[in-house]
This record gives sequence, C-alpha cells and structure tokens, in this order.
Amino acid sequence: MRWLRPKTLGVAILFGCGCATLADGEPGLDNAPSSRAGPFRLFRLGEVGEDRVAPFLMDDQDQRLRDPAVLDVDGDPTTYAIEGYFGGVPAGGEVLAPTSRIVRAFADDGRSFDRSSEVVLESTLAWEGGTIGSPSVILSGGTRRLYYAGAGGIGLAESVDGGPFVAREVPIIDATTVPWADGPPRSPGVTKLPNDEYVMFFEADRGGAPVIGRADSEDGIVWFVDTTGPVIVRGPAGSLDEHYVGTPEPVVGTSAEKRDILYVYYAARGADDKQLITMAAAFFDEEGGRVLEKSPSAMYAPSTGIDPREPAVVRFDTFSVFLVTQWRTKDHAELVVPGGVAPATAKLPPIE
Repeated sequence: MRWLRPKTLGVAILFGCGCATLADGEPGLDNAPSSRAGPFRLFRLGEVGEDRVAPFLMDDQDQRLRDPAVLDVDGDPTTYAIEGYFGGVPAGGEVLAPTSRIVRAFADDGRSFDRSSEVVLESTLAWEGGTIGSPSVILSGGTRRLYYAGAGGIGLAESVDGGPFVAREVPIIDATTVPWADGPPRSPGVTKLPNDEYVMFFEADRGGAPVIGRADSEDGIVWFVDTTGPVIVRGPAGSLDEHYVGTPEPVVGTSAEKRDILYVYYAARGADDKQLITMAAAFFDEEGGRVLEKSPSAMYAPSTGIDPREPAVVRFDTFSVFLVTQWRTKDHAELVVPGGVAPATAKLPPIE
C-alpha cells in the first residue's frame, strides 16, 4: 500500500457545524456525518471530577506536565477507563525546561485524572540527550508500547503485563532513517491500523521548517520511513496551516457506512499567526493508494497566543475526548492540558 501526498479538497472532506463528511469517491456512497471527529468544545464546569477546574484535565505546575497521550485501557468503546501519559520535569523545574520524564495518571470516566501520578520512564540513555517527552502509547496484547521523543530521535519503551517500562538502548527512528529531514524526528504519534499493521506520523524539519513524515511497521517495533518526503506540509496562502504543521496524532475511526477512516490531528498556524488544531483524513483500504485529505476547518481554535499543540484523541461509543497542551494565558507563564469533547451535545458518563 502507498500513501499519497495530502490535498485540500472541500468536496472530498467537509468539516463544519460540528460534523464531518468524508466522501467515498463514488456517487451515492457519501458517508453520514461523523461528529465524533470534531470540532471539539471544551469541558465545562461540573463535567470534570477530582476537584479539577474545567476545562483543565491536567494542571500540574510542579512537574510541568504537558504533551498528553491517551490509552484506552481495554479497547472497549463502551467503557471509559483511560491512562494518560505526559511529559514532565523533576519537581520544581522551570516552565520551559525540556521534559526529562514521562508520567502516568488514570481516569475511570475518560477525563477526570487522579490527583496522584507515577513516573514510568526517565531519561537515562546517551542518545536521549537528557530529554524525553511527547509520548504516544498503544496496547499490543499484554504489552504497553510507549513511543517517545529524545534528542537523537524516537525511542520505544515496553511494559509487559503491567511491569515497569524498559527502554530499548537505541532509537527506533533517527536522522539516518529520515533522509529528507534536516535532523532527528520528534513528536511521534502511533496507532494500529485495521489490517493489524502500525503507522507512525512524526514531526521533523525540512528546509528549516517543520513538516510531518510517516513510517510503517508490521509489528510496531521495526519501522520503515517513507523516504520520498513528508506526507503533510504547510499549505498554500490563506490556509489554516500556511506557516506551520507539526505534532501529529493518528486515530482510527469508523464511518456510518462501516468504513475505516484514519484521522491525523495536528497543530497548525496560518497567516494570522493563530495556532490551532486541524486534521487530515483518509479512508483505509486494502488496495491502491490512501489519500490524506486536509480539512479546511479547525478542530480546536482557542484565542491567539496560547498556541495549542500535541493533540491526543480517544474515541468512545458515542463521543470522543480531546486533550491538548497550551499556555494558560498569553503571558506564557504556565502550560496546561485542557480537554474537550465531540460532538458538543454528547452525553458524558458520570464523573468517577
């Protein structure tokens, strides 16, 4: 299978008014709206427990937790227990200090993370350069696979049957395996595809600007980078992503016609210098190409200056939960992780 470069075609993928339509490409086969894909509205007061103040699902100014990843614990969309993984720093670290550990917290209702958390991985390997972060987590059998960014590339740590995470000694993807990039890749996002293979999207620099690349794997361990070039680049003048693309998050969903769709959420910035979260999407098929189509609309667009990045999305039976890193205010004093939901009218499970 091959991935074709993305394009923005309003007739092929339409997002707006809280709904999304991705056409099959054949007359009469348009799918009904999939409002779980976004746009997302922020959680409101009374919708989040653990004495957290909505919309913030994580607001740890001691460890400076940021850059969330979410794992659906049992893979059942009708139950809501999740694990959240965050990049962090030792207690009392500066807000702009590079993250050097990955921390885990639990939420039984899909959003209200426990006040207690645990460090599951710290930077100890030479290639990491003292920094690890931007986690992405999947469950493969009884093994949790934690992908993360270090100074020298993208690493992998594994936890078998609930045991401690053990990191591999060398990166699974580095600058030598991404020949079109100016340096090491970062900010991995990984998901399992319907054919039981794996796909990773990552951020890297090309020509001095961030772009998004792709790698494929049959087992989630050995990866093959698309060496022909990035799959998501900055858009044309006037587009949402004219000036920046990065921090991708892939998520697999199902259309109303029971066709599998790959959504790739990513941070973007347009000509107005407003940073937001948008997406590209593609039907997954077993034969021929899969074309990522860029959305012409934002999935999350807060006020200018708080710069959302590193989106994470988990899909449940009737709604999706969204997390993102951003500044609390324009003064850039504190990083927080707000959360939201799609569709906006979703009936949330009771707070636990």
